[in-house]
Amino acid sequence: MPIRTFITVLALTMSGLYATAQTPSSTDSTANFSKKTSDTYKQVISVVFAGPACGMSLQYDIRFNGTSTGLGARAGIGYVPKYIEGHEEWKGRPSYENIYKPKATIPVGLNYVLAPSVKHMIEFGVGVTYVCGDSLWYDDITTSYAWLGWISMNYRRAVGKHLLMRVGLSAVASKSQVADFPTPEWSLGYRF
Repeated sequence: MPIRTFITVLALTMSGLYATAQTPSSTDSTANFSKKTSDTYKQVISVVFAGPACGMSLQYDIRFNGTSTGLGARAGIGYVPKYIEGHEEWKGRPSYENIYKPKATIPVGLNYVLAPSVKHMIEFGVGVTYVCGDSLWYDDITTSYAWLGWISMNYRRAVGKHLLMRVGLSAVASKSQVADFPTPEWSLGYRF
């Protein structure tokens, strides 16, 4: 999916969700609506698989306004495990094999959370990830580090009082290329 198409879909979805989140139902008053769609859990510590960290990561997420919705930021430290890339010729003999060492990543970004209800939330984010080492998946120019830009769209689900699950997609790009497909993301976190 081209990055322009992804950004257009993201912008249209965000504007539609923003419009519906701002309109209370006919049975709710404005005061009751704002009370039902927000709570006081403004921080989350989560374990994230894939997404902007390009592997596994531990991330901290905070809202700037003191509730669980609105503008916020997330940052973390990640780990990309060792992987082997190879090509087999005929009769099962490998023609080449590259072994890539494990890498550390540091994803940092801003995000905005909309909440049609207390349990169901939509998150839109943008940020950068620093990769300590070569990232041939996204950047074939640099060899000792890589800066990756990303935009993400996630669904957040509050499970119980403190558990938060997040699933979504991230579009990742570097100086030399845009990923051919969005990177899936899944996380499980503790909110407080």
